[in-house]
Amino acid sequence: MKSANEAVSKWQQRAGAASTDYAEGARSTDKDQAARAIAAKAVYQQALTESFSRDAYGKGLARSGKQGWLQGVEQKGAQNFSTGVSADIARNKYVQNSSKYDSARKAADSLPRGARGSASNLQRVAAVANALRAVKVGK
Repeated sequence: MKSANEAVSKWQQRAGAASTDYAEGARSTDKDQAARAIAAKAVYQQALTESFSRDAYGKGLARSGKQGWLQGVEQKGAQNFSTGVSADIARNKYVQNSSKYDSARKAADSLPRGARGSASNLQRVAAVANALRAVKVGK
């Protein structure tokens, strides 16, 4: 039997070379990932509830700690962040999802500006916050 170090080395080598297979598998499947995930909502909720009841989330975070998070950021997150945000799909999704809030962002345009910290400025903030929330929840 392989040691953990031997197994992970083999896994990294083989899995790292399989990115084309991964993409091709996604393109060629006849299964609808979104429909299947939606159909499994109850199972997902049940699994989350069970996980929270045994504090798996908290225990995992405690086990990793800040150092584990920081290692992930430094070793993979930083490079993936740049790749992700510079992709055309990221730009298109941002515009699509954010543009529905454009009118809500202008909710205070007709309201008077006041001095810093004034009640009229707080009313402007509330107008924008309420308009953004209405768009988000569909009211």
